[in-house]
Amino acid sequence: MEPVLEKLSSILTLAVLAGIWVSLHRRIKSARLRLWTVGWVLVFVHFLMQLFEAGEGNLENLLHFIKLGSLQLASVFFIASLTSFLEDKKKTRLLIAVMAVPILLFIAGFSFNWHLRLLDAICLACVFFGPPAFILNFRRRVTRESLMWMPIAIAVGSWSIYKAWHSDPSVGFVILLTMGFAMPGLLLFTRYRRWSPGVLTSAAGFLLWSAAFLISPLVAAKYPDIQLSNFLWNVPKLFVGFGMVLTLLEDQSAVLEDSNARERKLNRQLQKFASITSRLLTGAEVNSLCREIAEAIGETTNFRRSVILLCTDSRGTHLAGESGLDVETVAHLEEHCAHLKADELAQDIANLRRVNGNLGPNSYVLKREDAQKYCPMRSTETFPHNPNWQAGYELLVPLQSTHGHYVGWIFMDDPRDVTRITADEMSKMELLAGDLAVTIGNTALHRQLVRAEKLAAIGQLVAGVAHELNNPLASIVGYSELLGDEIPEGPSRQKLDKLTREALRMKRIIENLLRFARQNSLEKKSSNLEALLQDVLALREYHIRKQEVDIVLAIESNLPMVALDEDQFKQILLNLLNNSIDALEHSRHKRIGVEAVRQGNRIVLHFEDSGPGFLDVNKAFDPFYTTKPVGKGTGLGLSICYGIIKEHGGEIHAVNLQPSGARIVMELPVDSPVMRPATV
Repeated sequence: MEPVLEKLSSILTLAVLAGIWVSLHRRIKSARLRLWTVGWVLVFVHFLMQLFEAGEGNLENLLHFIKLGSLQLASVFFIASLTSFLEDKKKTRLLIAVMAVPILLFIAGFSFNWHLRLLDAICLACVFFGPPAFILNFRRRVTRESLMWMPIAIAVGSWSIYKAWHSDPSVGFVILLTMGFAMPGLLLFTRYRRWSPGVLTSAAGFLLWSAAFLISPLVAAKYPDIQLSNFLWNVPKLFVGFGMVLTLLEDQSAVLEDSNARERKLNRQLQKFASITSRLLTGAEVNSLCREIAEAIGETTNFRRSVILLCTDSRGTHLAGESGLDVETVAHLEEHCAHLKADELAQDIANLRRVNGNLGPNSYVLKREDAQKYCPMRSTETFPHNPNWQAGYELLVPLQSTHGHYVGWIFMDDPRDVTRITADEMSKMELLAGDLAVTIGNTALHRQLVRAEKLAAIGQLVAGVAHELNNPLASIVGYSELLGDEIPEGPSRQKLDKLTREALRMKRIIENLLRFARQNSLEKKSSNLEALLQDVLALREYHIRKQEVDIVLAIESNLPMVALDEDQFKQILLNLLNNSIDALEHSRHKRIGVEAVRQGNRIVLHFEDSGPGFLDVNKAFDPFYTTKPVGKGTGLGLSICYGIIKEHGGEIHAVNLQPSGARIVMELPVDSPVMRPATV
């Protein structure tokens, strides 16, 4: 019998190992470490049972069962810790149950001498054939890793079942121990794929541990006189224990190095983004920086390729910057963007949030079909299996201004590491996108401010000039009419009539200038936009029909009433209608579309035509700017519209449509105080 002192030394060594693993488990949370800790606690229980001697009987059989069962279960937990589906708790627990239950039944029969051949055969069949069936059902295919161990397991399992059926379960018991501790040694290389000291020591220790179960009975049978200390057979266990500790330290060291590398990369990313952001906020041209922003994304983030799309004035999109794409893909994207409508993509954001899910507060994963619809970057990369990312996926970060409007989008694909596609990783990108969106919004506001200041200055100028011209012009008109009464019909009278007509024309121009300068008072009352529009269309019905213009109305039902000066608003609609009819004079397809919808507390009115559009959309509201032939227009129509809309507390802007056409967009508040007409 082995001396108690020798047993105690092995038990104390294993107790220290088990204590080390329990302590590590408290500080490092991982599924593998948890299973390793359970395995070493079971190994310690196995050695602890060797201290107890109960003689013969059921107590001895029970101690024997605990001793053998804890060792076999330890091998099960070591195997489960090295599977490819370790992070899937459900599958891991199911595999442990598939192996542990029949093993315990078999060990119970072996320990209590039940001699039940059928039970032994069934248990061995479940242990050796169950895991291969479980793996094949899980993967649906045979891998190289499976070919390494499945044939061996089936072969030795068949042999052990044969021997158990012929009343020799000891063969199955030895094979179970041998295979149970050989498998972790083989699986270590498939999981870690490195030749580090920790992995080599652990794998060699497992193989020696398994070999000991075969060699020990052979040495005892052939050389009965040789008494080898059991401590010698326990040396492989120490190799495994300390090798696994070293493997864990190597993992933590690699994690620390990776963390330091990521921190350095993050610092570079933040420095790069901070440099771009500072230039954006100091008023740098956005379009000139988009290529640099895309390159910074490819250099400093997890994504190799990126595309930046910005909205155009006509609410289309254009490719403002890209990184990592070949020339053919860039050309394809430019052609695709020419037909991509910004409003359609903006409306689909809510659906993307619901169907695909948002990765962060303002970033979304696009599945293949959505990525092809919005930004077909045509990636050819393949990725390891991951529930959150597959080939063809893209990441979308919208550029949303402070007013809630979408001004552009950033698309990214080809991640370097699919496990790093996290909300924390995307937070820096979302900050950059926010700064970019604010800059684009500020640029648009700056253009509007410059235009408003220019028009205000012109308004003050023309108001003064108009008043100065009004009095002498009234004298010219008055004396012309008096002379007309004194001069008889003839050439002189015709010249005088022409002078009077031109003077009256000048008077009308001055009245328009005064109206542009907002010198007239408004008389607002609750009005129906659709009724006003129908009245204006009726005024021009003959000309519309004569020129074969197609009028398309899309007025939202139940539009709220708006506080308007009806006469002045009819003038706006009439000016816009006349401009559109004149623009369509030489067009083949003559179409005017009017759309009115409610958006929050505002009515948005779109007035568009299929004509050639504005030569310079930024000058559309400038006084005396016109694209009409000389003598056909004064260039004051849209300027007057601008002034009237502003007096009503609204907004107006013009955009060119693609491939041709123009649109005037007006926004009017629906909650403005309404001035009821006075009653008499």
